[in-house]
Amino acid sequence: MPRSQTSPSESLAQRLTLALCAALIAAFGYGLYRYTAGLEVWTFEGQRRLALQAGRLHAAPVPLLEEATTPIRLWPSAGGAPTAAYLVDFVYTRCPSVCSVLGNEYQQMQAQLAAERRASNDARAVRLVSISFDQQHDDAASLRAYAREHAIDPSLWTLAIPASAADTRRLMRSLDVVAIPDGLGGYVHNGAIHLIDASGQLRGLYEFDQWPEALAAAKRLAAAEAR
Repeated sequence: MPRSQTSPSESLAQRLTLALCAALIAAFGYGLYRYTAGLEVWTFEGQRRLALQAGRLHAAPVPLLEEATTPIRLWPSAGGAPTAAYLVDFVYTRCPSVCSVLGNEYQQMQAQLAAERRASNDARAVRLVSISFDQQHDDAASLRAYAREHAIDPSLWTLAIPASAADTRRLMRSLDVVAIPDGLGGYVHNGAIHLIDASGQLRGLYEFDQWPEALAAAKRLAAAEAR
């Protein structure tokens, strides 16, 4: 049987298809290379740490309500404000796991700051902050109960919630904090301790069991800001 021959138009279509496929593969590879920082960072948390190193994460200056009642502002600090370093975690009061551990570790930081603040200007310039992201459930009564459970001293440790759900989303988005419903009524969320300076810039991230390192870094930052 005679061999079928490809017409010029069919040949052109095949070449164009191959060229388009090659371009798509190249674009995907370039995008993947950029997103993974040269194929070295594959997780969202890894991307967040790259953004931290590049100085791209600033906490949005959203209005907050201390224990869901008293309006406050933390960053940027007003002129003459004593706080130079904030250690911030994101919690919800019904959390049975990560938030409970963070609360216990914040208690240890609070005790250390209380012991040091009389003799140390650096310790006095550090403030602990826990921010609830659960607008639906964390009302004033829930936050007061959380404060009692963890023996929060308001002079050292601020427990607050953003003024609105939109403020919560804005603050969390500004720091790339993620909270995803777990299907059981709770959340899977970041459990890191965030070191934030007086202007609101994120200066460090620490795993929840690294609270001694986080506290030491906050005092170093406070000392540097005082110079």
